[in-house]
Amino acid sequence: MGCTRFQRHQEELAERLAEARDPADFVKYTLAKRENISSTLSMFTLKPAQGLAIDAEQLYDPRAITSVQFKQPQLQIAQSYTVLPRIAGQPPEDPRFLIRKEEKGEVSGYLHRLAIGSQIELRGPSVEYVLPEGVTDVVFLAGGTGIAPALQVAEEVGKDGIMHILWANRKREDCRGGKSDARSASASLSWGALPWVSRPMTPMTSLDGMEACTQNVHHDIVNQLESMKSRESTEFDSKKTLLVEYYVDEWGSFIRSADVAKLLETAPRKEGARLILVSGPEGFVSHWAGPKEWSGGREVQGPLGGALATLDLHGWQVVKL
Repeated sequence: MGCTRFQRHQEELAERLAEARDPADFVKYTLAKRENISSTLSMFTLKPAQGLAIDAEQLYDPRAITSVQFKQPQLQIAQSYTVLPRIAGQPPEDPRFLIRKEEKGEVSGYLHRLAIGSQIELRGPSVEYVLPEGVTDVVFLAGGTGIAPALQVAEEVGKDGIMHILWANRKREDCRGGKSDARSASASLSWGALPWVSRPMTPMTSLDGMEACTQNVHHDIVNQLESMKSRESTEFDSKKTLLVEYYVDEWGSFIRSADVAKLLETAPRKEGARLILVSGPEGFVSHWAGPKEWSGGREVQGPLGGALATLDLHGWQVVKL
């Protein structure tokens, strides 16, 4: 009897190890926490359900933007979501994800309906992009949840270079409490209409008034950005290596091509890779850099298009995420 139990244990262990070595297999996790960031946006924290977890070393590869697939079991479909960087006190095996409940999103709707303690099947990780060596400057255009890969990049770039994030959201609640660095330093950026947004621009009130109404109420993503800025300015010779600009549609503030052109033109000339990364909804990415394309059964960059194709890039490389 004892031998039988031992053999069964060995077989189960072998099965788990086999699964752990194969990122193509789904692994069961438990929904440990779901925090509402806004009316449509939530932070999901997961825990391994059976002691078997996705390889944390691969998941948090410092030079890679990584994502994980979530399964919708009823429809047998999956959706990829970018893992958020770890925060202080977070166990490496308990990943966090920023997920928006889309109106017609089969996977996002399913995830938002789950009760705490429910099981979720994950597969991965997948590498979306690997940062080249020697990156000195990054301009990151983020639309909505496109801020998740921006956070991954900021973790690495702050050690050796400077990163400037331009983060656009439709509603203020999605970036509640965020205060733009350029405005706070009286280095005003330009503001104007963004063509990929179809509805008309609303009248703008005072920027100071907009910030004042929410300056003491931050949500977790804004807090993480502020923590990164504080940590980097302490660790790296008190210089600002991460700057963030906030743009909010409902307040009539949109990223303009002129904003981007100014950053590219005024960045100090240094040896090393200079990247413009674009991440967000398909319309956002297409507006700025042109759509990605499919070739040989996989998604590829496709030719540069959109607003960035009309600018003098001064040697900066564009990457669509």
